[in-house]
Amino acid sequence: MSAINKQSEPIVEVVDLCKSFGSKKILDSVNFKVFKNEILLIIGCSGTGKSTLLKLICGLEDADSGKVILKTDHIGMVFQGAALFDSMTVFENVAFPLINNEKRPSNDQLKDKVLEKLRLVGLAGIENLRPDELSGGMKKRVSFARAVINNPEVILYDEPTSGLDPIVSTIIVDYILKLQKELNASSILVTHNLDLVQKVSSRIILLYNAKIAWEGTSHELLTTSNPFAKQFREGATQGPMAIIKE
Repeated sequence: MSAINKQSEPIVEVVDLCKSFGSKKILDSVNFKVFKNEILLIIGCSGTGKSTLLKLICGLEDADSGKVILKTDHIGMVFQGAALFDSMTVFENVAFPLINNEKRPSNDQLKDKVLEKLRLVGLAGIENLRPDELSGGMKKRVSFARAVINNPEVILYDEPTSGLDPIVSTIIVDYILKLQKELNASSILVTHNLDLVQKVSSRIILLYNAKIAWEGTSHELLTTSNPFAKQFREGATQGPMAIIKE
């Protein structure tokens, strides 16, 4: 686990956050903090509000009550499935946040920034390709480059290894750790992938029934007798968490 100075002010603070869709309560008075240069993993079964929580943090959804306190305006978001624009080149996809910014850089500055971020995620030389010419792992890394084009202090990842094979998933995890180090960024990473949890040494919160059911470290998740964490770790159908059958 990376060193965390909990005497410092958190860069993200979630306070009594509540969200419902109709009669279904998604989040019920959820509280946690994220500190500078920390990776926080948010785990849980499908349908437990993990992705909704990310959308509330970055402002894509409005909370019913409670609040998110952000000590920075520089936030990047990596969406599940990459969410690239098929009609645009890789260059245009990565440049999109800058092109649509009031403080758009000059064309030369724009080119330098895009190529720099593509190199950072190991994709130098593909800027003229389109998404349909890329593998799933390459699309994911292009979405990383787009998310960090403005050098964010907080990066949000929604299921970054979803749909990828184990080898590509390992590559993606390596780039998540690289971006954290290179940008000195804090990361909030949503997943239900236990392999990813084991590869990223971090603090973890487990969501269930609209609340935080357990909190600990990656190591503690593998050893704790807490029934919620134990059921998640073992992938058991029996336990305190009811399994939603699709």
